[in-house]
Amino acid sequence: MKKLCIPFCLALVFGAGAEVKAQIQSRGEVQDQEFVIRKDRVLTLPTQPRIFEKLPVLPQPKGLSDFNYQVNFYELNLPPVKLEAEPVQKNYRQERIDLYPGFLKAGYGNFASPLLEARFMATEVYDWNYAIDLRHQSFGKGPVLAEESKESHSTLGGSASYFMDQVELFGGLRWAQDSYSFYGVDSAFYNNPNLEFMGFDGNVLNTIKIEAGIRDIEKTGPVSYEGKINFRNFKDSYFVNENEFGLNAKGKFRPSDDWTGNLGFEYFFTNTEDELYQGNRTYFAIRPQVAYQYEAFNFSAGLNIISENDSIPGKSSDFRIFPNLKASYQFAEEFGFFGEFSGDVQRNTYYSFVMQNPFLGPSEQLLNTVNNYKLAGGIEGQFQGNFHYKAGIDISRFNQYHFFVNSGADTSRFEIVYDDKVSVLNINAELGLKLSSIYSLNSRLDIFQYDLNQQQEAWHRPTWQLGINNQVTPFKQLLIQANVNVMGGLKGRGYLSPSDAAAMLPYPVVNLRTIADLQLKADFKITEKIGVFAEGNNLLNAQNTRWLNYPVRGVQLIGGAWLKF
Repeated sequence: MKKLCIPFCLALVFGAGAEVKAQIQSRGEVQDQEFVIRKDRVLTLPTQPRIFEKLPVLPQPKGLSDFNYQVNFYELNLPPVKLEAEPVQKNYRQERIDLYPGFLKAGYGNFASPLLEARFMATEVYDWNYAIDLRHQSFGKGPVLAEESKESHSTLGGSASYFMDQVELFGGLRWAQDSYSFYGVDSAFYNNPNLEFMGFDGNVLNTIKIEAGIRDIEKTGPVSYEGKINFRNFKDSYFVNENEFGLNAKGKFRPSDDWTGNLGFEYFFTNTEDELYQGNRTYFAIRPQVAYQYEAFNFSAGLNIISENDSIPGKSSDFRIFPNLKASYQFAEEFGFFGEFSGDVQRNTYYSFVMQNPFLGPSEQLLNTVNNYKLAGGIEGQFQGNFHYKAGIDISRFNQYHFFVNSGADTSRFEIVYDDKVSVLNINAELGLKLSSIYSLNSRLDIFQYDLNQQQEAWHRPTWQLGINNQVTPFKQLLIQANVNVMGGLKGRGYLSPSDAAAMLPYPVVNLRTIADLQLKADFKITEKIGVFAEGNNLLNAQNTRWLNYPVRGVQLIGGAWLKF
C-alpha cells in the first residue's frame, strides 16, 4: 500500500506544479501558493500466515536386473607388429663416489725403521684396469749388537686385467727382497766382550713371480671357471736357486639350486738347487667334488687325487687317493654342528719353508707332508647377529711332518728334520662379537698335542696359542686396533757335542719362554685425503724368542702420515 501512496503523492505534486507553471505562463508572473503534505497517514495490510508443508517424497526408480548385450565380431586385417630387439648395454663398472686412485703412506720409528707404502690404481677405464704397489720397511738396528742384526723388507708389483663381454684376462708381476742377519748365537755369549768384534753373516732373499690367466665375469651362470699359469724364481745369497712352474684351473657347475659341482686341477714342476740338495720335483692334483644343500643342511663329497715324486725309503707308490667329506647342519641360529673326514698332501718347497723360518740354512732333503686323514667336528652358532662362537676338535695323522732345529755345524742356522708318523690332536675355539659399527672382536684359542715316532720333541711347534683382535671406531675419523698374540710350549733342540752324539745321547731340550705380543694401532682421518697413524709392537717389552737363539726387538714404535690423491 505504501508503494501505491508514494507515486500518488508525486503525481499530485507534479500536477500542481504544472498547473502553477501554466498560470504563470498565462499571467506572466509568479504568485505565492501553499501546499500541504501529510506524512502521518499509514496504510496497513493484514498478516498472511506462512505455509509449513514439506515437499512430497518422490518415488525411487528401480534398477534394471537384466542386461543383454549383443557382441559382434569384426575381423580386422592388420599388419603384424614389428619389434626391433637391441642388446642391453651392461655397465660392468658402476660409477663410485670419492674413489681415489693413489695412496701414499710414510713413517719412521725407533730401531732406525723407515716405512714407505705407495699404491696407484686406474679408476677411469672400463675395458681394462691396472694397479701398482710398492712397500718398504727396514730396521737398521736389531736386538743384538744394533746394526749387526738389521733387517729389511721390500716389495714391488703390479697387476692388470682386460674385460671382455664374458671373460676377464688378468696377469701380474711381483718382485720381493727380504734381508736378514744370522745373529742367533747362544745366549751365554751375549755379554761376552769378544762378541762385539764378531760380524754376523747376512742373507738376502730375492723372489720374482709372474702369472697370467682367464676367468669368467658373471659367477652366477650354470658354469664358472678360472685358469692361470705362473712362474716363480727364488734365490738367496748362498747356494739356493729354486724355479717353479705351475698350472691351476678350477670350475664350478650349478645344475640346480640344490646341487653344485667343483673340479680343481693343479700341476707344479719345481727345480731346486742347494748346497746339499739338488733335484726336480713334480706335484699333480685333481679335486672333484659335489655339494648338496637343503634348507639348513649342507653336505659335500669329493676326492683328492694326488701324484708326487718325492723319494722316500719304502714308498710304495707316488699315487694317492683321499676322501673329502664335509657336512653341517644348523638346527637354529643359536646352534649347529659340522664335521669333516678328509686327507691330502701338503706341497712343500724351499721357498715355503723359508717363509716360515727366514733363518733356514742348507737342508739335505725337501719332502711334502702327507695328511693321511683328518677327522674333525664341532659346534657353532650366533645370537642376534652380534655374537658368534665356534668350538671344535680334530685328529690328524701325518707322514713326513717337518720341524726346524738348529744346525750342529752352525747354531745360527736352522735345518729341516722330519718324522715319518705323527698324530696331532687339536682343540680349538673361536669367539666373535660385533656391536654396530663401533666395536668388533675376533679371537681364537688352539691347544695341540703331538704323538711322535722318531723325533724327541715337536721342535719349535707350540702346544697352545691365543689370538685376540679388537677394533674400535669411537667416531668416523678414528680407527683403533688392539691385538694380543700369545704362544706357549715352544721347545728348541740344544747343542750336542761330538762325544755325546757318538754315545747316542738325547739332545738337550731348551724350553723357550711364552711369547706375548701386544700391538696397538691408531689411524686418524684429518680430511678425506689426509690422515695420520701410529703403531706400537711388543708393547710389553717381552723377551720373545720364536726361534732358539733369536730374540726379537723390544718395544717398537712408528708414526707417520698418509695421503690419498
